[in-house]
Amino acid sequence: MRSVGAGSGTLNPDEAVRGPNSPSPTSEFILLWRNSEKPLAPFNLTPFAISLNNLPEDTLQPYLPPTDCRLRPDQRAFELGRYEHANTLKTHQEEFQRAMRKAREEGRMPPHRPRWFSAETDGDTGERVWFPLHNGDNIAYWEEREKAYKQGGKDAWPDVDRIFIGDKP
Repeated sequence: MRSVGAGSGTLNPDEAVRGPNSPSPTSEFILLWRNSEKPLAPFNLTPFAISLNNLPEDTLQPYLPPTDCRLRPDQRAFELGRYEHANTLKTHQEEFQRAMRKAREEGRMPPHRPRWFSAETDGDTGERVWFPLHNGDNIAYWEEREKAYKQGGKDAWPDVDRIFIGDKP
């Protein structure tokens, strides 16, 4: 038996109780949590969740590598509520990725090599774990991102493959 609230009453969830107008005992239920009202946004996303993918063109976008998922046009179109266009872009994106994979398999492109991470086997679990690559004491991705910032974002990622189609959301 535990106290409820600020010390008044007891919490006995398995004990049957008789309500004021109830002829027979019923189980006691206490409301522990109530869901808040959801915003009118896709998938009931909160304003914070929506802001995570927001990418103003004049602030962060010039400094991101072309592999950043926030640059994926079909995803952005979907977030903007342009569902039909998003489906069309997704189809084009998948065709582009299949063509790239085929070119790699046929030797027309070099094999894929992760740019900023290396896969290692965890000694305890035996599972594959991805670790960030380092240049000395610095994490390689953040070092390149700093260079992109210093260059003003122009041609800052010359050795990074384009993985998304170029269409606009």
